[in-house]
Parts: sequence; structure tokens; C-alpha cells
Amino acid sequence: MKKHKTLLGWNLFKRTKELENKITAFLLNIIESGVFYAQAMDIYVHEGCSDAFIAIRKKVSALESENDSYRRQVENDLYAYMILPDMRSDILKLLEGCDKIINKYESNLLVVSVEKPVLFEALNENLIKMIQTDLECVGALIAGVKCFFAGQDVSECTLRAYRFEHLVDKQAFHLKEEVFKNTTLTLAHQLQLKEFIYNIEKISDIAEDVADVLKIMAVKHAI
Repeated sequence: MKKHKTLLGWNLFKRTKELENKITAFLLNIIESGVFYAQAMDIYVHEGCSDAFIAIRKKVSALESENDSYRRQVENDLYAYMILPDMRSDILKLLEGCDKIINKYESNLLVVSVEKPVLFEALNENLIKMIQTDLECVGALIAGVKCFFAGQDVSECTLRAYRFEHLVDKQAFHLKEEVFKNTTLTLAHQLQLKEFIYNIEKISDIAEDVADVLKIMAVKHAI
């Protein structure tokens, strides 16, 4: 099986361990923010927009800001160390795609804290399951990104990301069915909940898009 060239092939991480650490921290922040995101949403489902929810929302925002800083630092370093332009642009595109995930975590929590959608019991368990599937999708993607930087095959990770994204689509569809068959809700309430579900579903869509980028990069930089 062919492997893509590792970044070591361009002497990137031989020249600066610090850059490798920044990219690793960037990826870990995405995983950590996902855990916080799921905790915050679980709290909202069971307690509403409580102080605990707000506290965790702020943690996600802090990680998002930290990742913006890491991304800018990595971009500067890639130019400073004169990495091949083709590889440099691909790395930046990949990191920018990953960054959209943590941005969406933060955005969803901010929307919830402002709009405070009123849920109902039939949604709760399946909402939590869908959020967990989102995290599985993102986890598979990040594992694939790590494989890419290590010069390893990414196909298994991207395939898992696609499978989880497909499962999220199914879960979202059933949740929307529950919303629109509930005749006690006003149309405005139904539309608000539909948007709420869509925003959660969108996380796996973003991860799928980045997985597509990752697959192309792996083939492009194959030996």
C-alpha cells in the first residue's frame, strides 16, 4: 500500500518541533471542545440554559479563540520555513476545514443560549445520541488528519467519518419527524426546533467535507 510523503519528507518537523506541537494542540482542542460541547448540550436538554451550561459554553469559546491563534501561528511558520507552496496551501486548507468544526460547536451553543429553544421529552434521548454520533464523526476525521501528518493511510478513518455522517443524517430525519408530528407545537416552534436540529446535524456535514479534502490530499501527496 502506498503512503503519502510525511511532512518529514520536506524537513518541516526536523526544523521545528514547535510547529508540530502547535498542530497537535490544534487538533486536541477540537476533540476537547467536542467533549465540552456534548456536555453543554446534555445540560441544556435536562436543565435548560443554566449557569453550568453557560460555564461550559465559555470553555468552548476559549478553545475556539486559542485555535484561531494556533492556526495563524502555523500559517506564519509554514511561510517562514519556506515549505513547498503546494504542500503549504494543502495544510492550511485542511486546518481551516477542521477549524470550522470548533467554530460550529461555539456557534451552536451561542444560538442555544440566545434563542433557548423549548424541547419536549420525545426528542431528548435521540438528540443526545445524535450529538454523540457527531462526535464520533469528528473523532474519525481527526484520527485521519493525524494519520496524514504521520504518513499513514487515511482511508479507514475517512470511511468511518462517512459512515457516521450518514448515521447522523438518519437520526436528524427521525428527529424532524418527531417535531412535525407533534400537533401541540405552533408552526413557529416547529421551525425553530427544525433549525436547532439542523445546526447539530451540520457538524457531521462539515466533518464529511474535510474528510473529502483529506482523501484528495492523501492521494495527491502519495509516493
